[in-house]
Amino acid sequence: MHEKVILVIYGRGGHKEQMRRLLNELKKNSPNLQFVSIADVEDQFGSLLHYKCPEPRDKFNVWSAPFKIPYSALITLIQCIRLSFKHEISGIVSTGPGMAVLPSILFRLLSKQVIYIESWSRFYSGSLTGRFMYYIANVFYVQNKSMLAIFPKAKYSGRL
Repeated sequence: MHEKVILVIYGRGGHKEQMRRLLNELKKNSPNLQFVSIADVEDQFGSLLHYKCPEPRDKFNVWSAPFKIPYSALITLIQCIRLSFKHEISGIVSTGPGMAVLPSILFRLLSKQVIYIESWSRFYSGSLTGRFMYYIANVFYVQNKSMLAIFPKAKYSGRL
């Protein structure tokens, strides 16, 4: 039997910084926390196993987004399946971006816990990923109280 681990999915920039802060807090409460990760950057958090996925979008070419986002999501989904064969995934935590949507659907279908944390940079409108994850995640956190008007069933967590 494989050891239970959580899967963390995050992106570059603010997504990565928020995940770094979250993992630091989780490790304070659970020093033996074991996790695997998928991101569009190299692992910097000491995960048991890390897969790097293609960047989900090109900020300089809006026309590539309809192709890059589904491709990145599909690659991430395949990576999740690979991780599931190597580790017993107990749940998934994501700070975004959109590459977390398909894996989150997969793990919800497998009756696993899915937690999503909407970006701290959101005050008056939800991110595209957040608008999907609101309906997928078991627990959906917002970091700004003003976002409770957009996502009424969310939990306010404060800033990471």
